[in-house]
Amino acid sequence: MNKEQLDFHKTRRHEFSRLMGEDSIAIIFGNTHINKSYDANYNFRQHKNFYYLTGFLEADSVLMLSQNGIKYFDYDRKKETVSKEILFVQEKDETKETWTGVRLGADKVKQELGIADAKDNFDLPDFLNYNLFKGYKRLFINFADLISLTGEIKEFATQFVDGLRSLAPSIQILDSSFILGKMRRRKTTYELKLMQCAADISANSFNETLKKIKPGMAEYQVQANLEYHYKFNGSSDNAYPPICASGNHANILHYEENNDTLKEGDLILIDSGAEYDYYCSDITRTFPVSGKFSKEQKEVYEIVLDANKQCIKKAKEGVKFDDLKNFCDKVLAEGMASKGILKNKKLYKKYTIHGVGHHIGLDTHDAVPYRLNKELDDKLVVGDVITIEPGLYFPIGSKDIPKKYWGIGVRVEDDVVIGKNGCLNLTKNAVKEIDDIEKFMSESKQ
Repeated sequence: MNKEQLDFHKTRRHEFSRLMGEDSIAIIFGNTHINKSYDANYNFRQHKNFYYLTGFLEADSVLMLSQNGIKYFDYDRKKETVSKEILFVQEKDETKETWTGVRLGADKVKQELGIADAKDNFDLPDFLNYNLFKGYKRLFINFADLISLTGEIKEFATQFVDGLRSLAPSIQILDSSFILGKMRRRKTTYELKLMQCAADISANSFNETLKKIKPGMAEYQVQANLEYHYKFNGSSDNAYPPICASGNHANILHYEENNDTLKEGDLILIDSGAEYDYYCSDITRTFPVSGKFSKEQKEVYEIVLDANKQCIKKAKEGVKFDDLKNFCDKVLAEGMASKGILKNKKLYKKYTIHGVGHHIGLDTHDAVPYRLNKELDDKLVVGDVITIEPGLYFPIGSKDIPKKYWGIGVRVEDDVVIGKNGCLNLTKNAVKEIDDIEKFMSESKQ
């Protein structure tokens, strides 16, 4: 871990402790292994909030934080000790490490992660007891992650969970996700560097995959091309399962089967993104399978692309997400009406379906506060990263739409960073202009 990353995670821990307030303590559980089948587990993925605070990628770890300090008796030093941060990690074990990889161990935590204090995780039960919480007014826990624990950490935490009932009358117990969500909303310079890397890998992979698209190809082969370029260029994972939806499948928003064959004259809608160091990208492009848009496909695409570009121009600090959504719908509705696709503009919602976008960061649909109550404002602020993704969907059998447009589904999506007077398009390198797409595809076939 380099100094920039160490400093980032350190500032996140300090800020979280500050926002918790005095007389507060947090217990943040990392992820544990999840069984896939019999004796095989899914590839390990750290909980995003735990990663945000630590940068630590090993399973079976727990972080404790307190602005006032955590008092405990250190048996190694044989004295009372106070620490503002303690990371519990897997103990070193030569036999297990031979099978599953080297463990950092408590002794190297301060050097490698910059966290002041560390213990083996078998010490955790000594800390998760009633006496630890004396003097605190608030206890913060990541409840959803606590509930899903497996293995040894689940065993260590079981008695603690059972004891929350008797602890609750004496201390306010809160979920850590709300504070962390507010922190995660505005991205730092360090985070934006990682998101630009994820966006660049994704955009280049889309462009390379575009060169391969042709009739007779399978949707899963399109997916395979994308994923090859993601991995080859340093992506740690897919941000989410790729959507490679040809023909009428494009009208299923989260189509993930990817098992059909690309047909001459159809479009293919590709919604996918690479992840880089746990940060996500999210791009959607719609391409003509045969290399050229038909007249009807071009008309629909032009409306969606215009909405995408106009919304990107409008996105800046102070604009409400709801207003951006309404503006997008207006552009799409007027576009459909002007081209004679939809006579009754009041019916536009049947064919636009979803919102204009969402926050993105460590999660594709980032776990940050959305406006669910009057106290949460939906105005965009500097440092927000959002998607702009208008779409039009005309599934076969759309009664209000001329038959020549049936089966067409188009979405164009970019990731943008909100600034004071505008926004920065992280995914601008992914080809999206009609002339550029057709030129790209034509040159690849020569």
